[in-house]
Order: sequence, then C-alpha cells, then structure tokens
Amino acid sequence: MAHEVDPNSCEKTPEAIRDALQRRRDWLQAFEQEWLSAAADFDQPALDAAVDKWFPFACACATPGYLEDVEHTVERMAKDDTEGLLFRDADGRAYDADGRSVNAGELR
Repeated sequence: MAHEVDPNSCEKTPEAIRDALQRRRDWLQAFEQEWLSAAADFDQPALDAAVDKWFPFACACATPGYLEDVEHTVERMAKDDTEGLLFRDADGRAYDADGRSVNAGELR
C-alpha cells in the first residue's frame, strides 16, 4: 500500500474524531454510541477509552488517500487480483499471494 496512516492527521479530541469519522458513517455511529453511553453515565475513564479506541480510525479517515488505497486493495482482492501485493507474517516477513517469500527490503 502506498500510503500509511498519519498519526498527526487528526487531533485527539472527541470533536475532531467525530469530524474525521464522517468519511465512514458506520465507524461514526459506533463511536457516537460508545461516547454517548459513557457520557450518560458520567464515566470519564469510559469517555477516555472511547477517544483512545477511535483515534486511530479517525486518523485513517483523515489521512489523504489512505482509505481509498485500502478500498482499492479490497476490491482487487475480491476479484482475485493479487498481482504485486505483499503480505506479511507476524514476524514481518513478506510473501506474495502464493505464499512465496519476497525480499521486500526497505518496504517493511
């Protein structure tokens, strides 16, 4: 994938997270549900947890081109088009779609 999530693309505030999540209405709905539930109980740790949980999602939405790249890759894979895609195991080793080891060098 050409883009990486920019952790500075969104402020870590409920308002900024809500604004960024407009790109994905399903994520926005889930965030608002968690946030409002915690707010109704005046549960500050739960409010903080909702912000912490959804902040990476908001950054993904706010990083220009990131979600488009992900969506394009998903569409390609759904069509069984894996040419040029790299997959990594838990240790970071790169493989092609057929499971052959790939020397990805600095792409890691």
